[in-house]
Amino acid sequence: MRPTRSPRIGQFRVHARRVVRLQALVTHVDMGWQARARVVDLGLGGAGITIEAGIKVGDLVTLSFTAPTLWDPLLIRARVAWARASVEPGSMSAGVAFEQKGPTTALALFDLVGASTFE
Repeated sequence: MRPTRSPRIGQFRVHARRVVRLQALVTHVDMGWQARARVVDLGLGGAGITIEAGIKVGDLVTLSFTAPTLWDPLLIRARVAWARASVEPGSMSAGVAFEQKGPTTALALFDLVGASTFE
């Protein structure tokens, strides 16, 4: 798979992303707060999200996905790679890079990315 351009000029993604419509619960690892997020794109290496909470580059978070392809929520640890104000008032857009994941998590993520519908 060829790398795709990330939102920032000069950076490339190792894994392509797919446009999705998913919900996730984001938990900030250090501060402990939780917020709902809309997942707008998803790949094996990370995701693009829209969230109302303030996050910044470098923050460590966990994303808990609830999706039609999964029986239980998929919990993945991620680091915020970029963040900026969203076009939606009071919210932010951000890109997160998934941290090391085990084979079970990787397979569940692969199944989620490869699913035919995301609504």
